[in-house]
Amino acid sequence: MRFKLAARFLLFAGLCAPLMSVDVLLREGFGAQNSRIVFSTTRHSRTEIYVMDVDGGNQERLTDNRAYDDYPTWSPDRTNIAFVSDRAGGWPQIYVMDARGKRAIKLTDTPGGKGDPDWSPDGEKIAFTSWDGEDRQTSRITVMDADGKNAFKLTDGQEPSWSPGGRRIAFTSGREFDDQIFVISVNGGKRERVTKSKAIKGTPAWSPDGKRIAYMALTLEDGFYQIYVIGEDGKNRVRLTHNLEYHMDPTWSPDGRLIAYVWSPDIFVNPPAKIRLMTADGKYIKQLGGDQRGNEYYPDFGPVSLAVSPASKTATVWGRVKTLTPNSR
Repeated sequence: MRFKLAARFLLFAGLCAPLMSVDVLLREGFGAQNSRIVFSTTRHSRTEIYVMDVDGGNQERLTDNRAYDDYPTWSPDRTNIAFVSDRAGGWPQIYVMDARGKRAIKLTDTPGGKGDPDWSPDGEKIAFTSWDGEDRQTSRITVMDADGKNAFKLTDGQEPSWSPGGRRIAFTSGREFDDQIFVISVNGGKRERVTKSKAIKGTPAWSPDGKRIAYMALTLEDGFYQIYVIGEDGKNRVRLTHNLEYHMDPTWSPDGRLIAYVWSPDIFVNPPAKIRLMTADGKYIKQLGGDQRGNEYYPDFGPVSLAVSPASKTATVWGRVKTLTPNSR
């Protein structure tokens, strides 16, 4: 989903104390794992791809051309980044570049736009959204080998997210009521509906332990996008954000303790969208990256070798985590 986002910067009561809690986690725990966050930004009057440390520091520009470069996502081994670009002209296609932004390779070349690439946990396949059907409007989940070969349509829908075990994909579909979150086996078969309330849902992502799915939903009571987490069976839904602002595109840290997401005070008057970091229970929040101009979208944590969120600790949220876990499906 693409939103034009906004300029009011509102700090809610109690934000200063939460900053310390996130910083403590970064300093004493997650920060030592040396993961980085890849994201897209419009700070150069066009969409480009950057990486930064998990505390928002050491930002590095990876793409620099007149093209649209967007939807970045790390490969499981952190050596490559899949993304979407129209640098060859025509419809945006799926590309892969190395972790330094070099040696970009075009993987798809079919009519209709592409979006939302997501690597399988073993790094052998990429799922993505494709609008290359006969009407070029219906969105489809397509799966292909990591070199672009053997592509096939899995199901109608968009925003695919692989389960940590690599056997299922969560996705968004409008087949019933408003957009809802579904799960399907990578081999096809029955689609299972996860969310049931009549509100627009989007950007699903599995928790590192494979037991929960996080997503954003347009809440009917206040009209803002908020971040939720729900069990893979559709039970135990928990709302993580509550203030009257927009919270979108969440992504898990590999250890399941932190969540990066896109925040904006108002998506309808073109304010700045910024990346924030919160603890997995939604209590402590920190904004990343300073006050650069432009919007920031689609954060994705670089995986760290087989880190797993202990089920006995905090509840976790959405993202495109590529970490293998022994008990996930």
